[in-house]
Amino acid sequence: MVAGALAAAGMIPLASGGGVPARAAPSSQHTHIDCEYSRLCPDLASPSDAYGDYVGHDEPSLLFYSNTAGSGNQMRYNVTLPNDPPPSHPLSRTYNFELHGALWFGMALCDTQSYPEQVSTCTPDSDSNIVDPAVSPNHPGTAFLELQFYPPGWIPWPTWAVALGASTCDPVRWCAAMNVFSLQEDPVAGTLNNDDCLAKVGIETFEFAFVTKNGVAAAPANPLDSTLTTYTPDRIRDLFMSSGDNLNVGLHDTANGVQAQIDDLSTGQSGSMTASPSNGFKQFLYDPSGTSCVGIPYAFHPMYATSSEATRVIWAAHSYNVGFSDEIGHFQYCNGVAVPA
Repeated sequence: MVAGALAAAGMIPLASGGGVPARAAPSSQHTHIDCEYSRLCPDLASPSDAYGDYVGHDEPSLLFYSNTAGSGNQMRYNVTLPNDPPPSHPLSRTYNFELHGALWFGMALCDTQSYPEQVSTCTPDSDSNIVDPAVSPNHPGTAFLELQFYPPGWIPWPTWAVALGASTCDPVRWCAAMNVFSLQEDPVAGTLNNDDCLAKVGIETFEFAFVTKNGVAAAPANPLDSTLTTYTPDRIRDLFMSSGDNLNVGLHDTANGVQAQIDDLSTGQSGSMTASPSNGFKQFLYDPSGTSCVGIPYAFHPMYATSSEATRVIWAAHSYNVGFSDEIGHFQYCNGVAVPA
């Protein structure tokens, strides 16, 4: 779409094995996205506690508040994907992949093995999970869902396998993925999960699955079992969309976990993804004194019934439940470095 002279610095580093950024790997080799480096992860409320320095970006957001039951766990959006200018004269024009690393719709989820690690239960779809951390640390463990839409660009996923460049699925089409983030930290005891887990899946864990036409993930979504196939888009299996398409986007709970549904009203195609064990979603046993990382098959369900200032993801910088965000601050134009292609 854009000439090779453009290089996007919003790459998504992936780690192979112990967390070293990978350059090439067979499709079956363990590979995961490391939130210490990736700009597609939610910012932490206290990043210095986890990483020792600030890792972040801008996430201007539109929040939704309602005290109506169900407003915090089921929603539907009418979306028109942004258009791009023509590909001619690219150096004098700005394209979507330069403006946003992703556009996403978010929701707070239960994860009983995530921050703050004080209680072992979380009742899905319930405002009984509302706990003010200024009053008590006993908040149920929380994860955060981002249904991310990736704009077209000139370098496909996975970025490092082709060039140090953009985070897109296709030169001319959009794709989407379900992302679920958790945090392996106990702020009361001042501990993190064991070293094996931190090395294999990171402090802030990142579960990833493309939205597919049949709702089945191509490979495990969780970062302990994920492979190169997890992050490689498939033009036949996955849902691809075009700029200007009109979409009906829904998020709702099911018995198997929260489900994202995308209906492309312009093409008649549809896709979905469910945060379920059958799609390889897992939580990670919080065992700071352990010697191995244990993944537990897990269905991620919405945490709250409503959406307000009190329905929070208490470990995240943005802290809210239902919202829309435009990920910016990912792109940097480079004109003095040769980019491999």
